[in-house]
Amino acid sequence: MNFGDWGREQLWGRAGSPTRLMLTMGQILDDNFRVAVKSLSEIDDVLASIEEFGQWHKLPVEIVFHLQLACDELLTNAVSYGFPDGHPPQIYLLISRKNNTIEAEIVDNGIPFNPLAQSEPDLTSSLDDRKIGGLGIHFIRTVISDLKYHRTEGWNHIEMVLPIPSDFP
Repeated sequence: MNFGDWGREQLWGRAGSPTRLMLTMGQILDDNFRVAVKSLSEIDDVLASIEEFGQWHKLPVEIVFHLQLACDELLTNAVSYGFPDGHPPQIYLLISRKNNTIEAEIVDNGIPFNPLAQSEPDLTSSLDDRKIGGLGIHFIRTVISDLKYHRTEGWNHIEMVLPIPSDFP
């Protein structure tokens, strides 16, 4: 998936909440949803827009929930930890329905971070003895079977593919 003709500058320059941006751009009527996220306060609107996208495409509730869980965790991590030097965050979420799959990509210009390179959390120790962190990525790995990361030209790319069951319309 890529930004195509819908460039970063065009997307980043739009005002309004992610939901309004999506509806203004008419993306809910398309097989694609694209949005810029600049702060934690916008993530709830993004999650609501994912639900609208799922309803528009009549997706199974489980797929929508898994996508929301993954996007919530990854967007929260990007906003919270990806910009320690204070430079303005540029974070984009792209979601597409392609035949029997939902493809999502989160792209950001934050510090290099491959969440898939993180070790699995210790689930056997007591909560008091466990190292903080890693459970969000663990949950994502549990619900998203096809997950990839790469870094290109200063941008982190996390790609997710969720299959739509063949018996679903």
